[in-house]
Amino acid sequence: MSEERIILNVGGIKYETFRSTLTAQPETLLGKMFQYQNEFIKNSANGNEYFFDRIAINTIDRFISSLEQLVISHYINFDNKISLSVGQNNNNLFDSRLSQFKGCDFDILNNMERQVKKHLVETFSKLDLKWKCQKKQHYYSKSLFFEIDITFSSPVETLLNSEDTQTHIAFTQAPINTPEEKVILNVGGKKYETFQLKLVAQPETLLGTMFQDRNKCMRHPINGNEYFFDRNSEAFHYIMEFYRTGKLTWPIEYGKVTCKQLEEELDYFQIPFDKSTVLCSSALEIVRNKFNNLILSFEELIIHCCNYVRNNIELEITRGDIQIIDMSDNRYNYYYLENLQMVFSSKFTCPETYIILDNIHMERHVGVHLIKLFSDLELKWKFIREYSCHKLFISFSFENVYNHFKKY
Repeated sequence: MSEERIILNVGGIKYETFRSTLTAQPETLLGKMFQYQNEFIKNSANGNEYFFDRIAINTIDRFISSLEQLVISHYINFDNKISLSVGQNNNNLFDSRLSQFKGCDFDILNNMERQVKKHLVETFSKLDLKWKCQKKQHYYSKSLFFEIDITFSSPVETLLNSEDTQTHIAFTQAPINTPEEKVILNVGGKKYETFQLKLVAQPETLLGTMFQDRNKCMRHPINGNEYFFDRNSEAFHYIMEFYRTGKLTWPIEYGKVTCKQLEEELDYFQIPFDKSTVLCSSALEIVRNKFNNLILSFEELIIHCCNYVRNNIELEITRGDIQIIDMSDNRYNYYYLENLQMVFSSKFTCPETYIILDNIHMERHVGVHLIKLFSDLELKWKFIREYSCHKLFISFSFENVYNHFKKY
């Protein structure tokens, strides 16, 4: 006899299972409801579908995870303000990444706004996150909505004041002169290959303990040096990176792994972590890399000019565009600058370049670095802010480019 399928509609999200799965736990609410002798205590919404006006726990986790990723996404793009409008009918969202909740986000905020605020403020305490949420009513439609403003410290200011990231993680060096034995970790069907020494270098973790020579009884290979773990294979990528580098990274962008899933895997593999520190450090590392890439782009621009024996160049920078300017009427210069614009348009990203250089301390840092690096060229850096039109102007000049050739 085929098993009876049951559909549980929890707050609009449907879960399908067998009656026997529920009745196998007779002490639970669902276990009691779906025993045949208790048919009278449940009401079918549609055939074998039963509705519960509750918010599924995983929906709450996904909503909070989405807010976390929203904060990080804005932060790594040098934006420290987020404004959201969350309405009952889901028509008032300013950010499409919350549209997946189809009104559940309003119910979550309506029931547990304080808990959401507390979680985000604690998680992003190192970014000095501030949360302001007000429940309002539309003047015409009379429908209710939440108006949310989230602010946090400027990534540029944080970068200026930051110290070395992830100093809380200790990386124990493996013993010298120990033979390296390769290990294959089959996690949910996906295989990761590493050295045993990488694992035992973290002796406080599950894998670090298992692969100690004295703990061979804990290991059960399925094929020679291959060991199987029925865990999340995508999240294990971050676990493996920890063993390889000694540092934890976090899934910053939207992808296959949520923050909640990674937390569960870190707990299972007994890897100690402070979520707030790791999350903020990972975001700051991305900001630092973007800043370093900006400096590298300026270096390449200067070298490119020198290769063409050009001793000056000017940039006009706005939030949406970066233009290389030339005041001469030389046709050769026109084609040269057109080519230069194409080459470097992808290297200088907007509005990040504008936001970084609009900070007086960061602009000076970039200028001093370039002047020191190209001291042999006697490089001059000139920076002008036009507040009325929100433009930045940068000009370079190199005294030694022509002087060097005049000697010959």
